[in-house]
Amino acid sequence: MSLQPAPICQIYTVQVTYRHRTWPRVIVVDPELELHPRAASLPHVYPGGDLCLHLPGEWNDSMYLATTILPWASEWLLHYELWLVTGRWSGSGHDHAVANQSALINPAE
Repeated sequence: MSLQPAPICQIYTVQVTYRHRTWPRVIVVDPELELHPRAASLPHVYPGGDLCLHLPGEWNDSMYLATTILPWASEWLLHYELWLVTGRWSGSGHDHAVANQSALINPAE
């Protein structure tokens, strides 16, 4: 799927993986995400490259991906492009609230 956060932004190809009763996973397939020159790693990304789009409890499986996850991924990409220029993450969230995504895979358990 292609996402372009704003008309002046790059077009990104993302892969969304979702199975019932799990968190949706979103990765950027193309282009490869770059680092800001002063950064050691990408902000708000889980190990393995999944984008960190929401805090625990902000999404549940009764919500539509088209009105939550996809717009949030587009917003993440906009913040990413700003970060590439400024070196400062302008999005919300924690530096990384969850180091282990496996704890989020099955929230009902």
